[in-house]
Amino acid sequence: MIRIAIVDDEKQYADELAEFISRFSKETGVAVEYETFGDGASFIDEYDPRFDIVLMDIAMPHLNGMDAAKLLRQKDKAVCLIFITTLSNYAIKGYEVDALDFVVKPATYELIKIKLEKAITSLKKCELSYVIASPTEMKRVALADISYIESNKHYLYFHTSGGEIKMRSTMKEIAEYFTANGFAFVSGSLLVNLPHVDYFKGNEISVKGEILPIARTCKTEFLQRLSAYVGGGRA
Repeated sequence: MIRIAIVDDEKQYADELAEFISRFSKETGVAVEYETFGDGASFIDEYDPRFDIVLMDIAMPHLNGMDAAKLLRQKDKAVCLIFITTLSNYAIKGYEVDALDFVVKPATYELIKIKLEKAITSLKKCELSYVIASPTEMKRVALADISYIESNKHYLYFHTSGGEIKMRSTMKEIAEYFTANGFAFVSGSLLVNLPHVDYFKGNEISVKGEILPIARTCKTEFLQRLSAYVGGGRA
């Protein structure tokens, strides 16, 4: 599922982009959801890192698109940003906020389709990540920065390079995504990132220098997945 934010104060153009996105989804078979925001200020105020692509107008009242984009990058460095604007001379400043591309209004469906395909290709090349909703914020964390995940009652504890992050959820809700992307269970409450496993010995493993137990019920499958990873296969 690709999630897109349309940020444009002109309803005519926002509706047109929404129509183009719906058409793109039908023609390509790519599952897409979109939300529209009438100005940059409300978009930034309400923002959490659930979007994959942001289509942002530059000429908006109160908070223009360029300033909104700078604030956006403080909250989300990974989202693909495309400027949709009549101000082509300002769009070239997009490098300041790591914009992927820009489109000059009025846009055509064919051009928007090309830009969306470019953005989706870019997303596929990006490092895999996961949005962790802690009690105080939502944070996008690269999977490579997560060493292991621990469950306790109704909470998950993500052990990351930046420290521990707590989220109200269960292993059942996240297992499919993480096991498909290089993680493996060592017990019902511990899910480890295979690239971070230092060594295995007996009924224990070391993950980033921390010793974790392996449950008997998980040992065989874990060793198979670890062997596949070390051997270059799909874990």
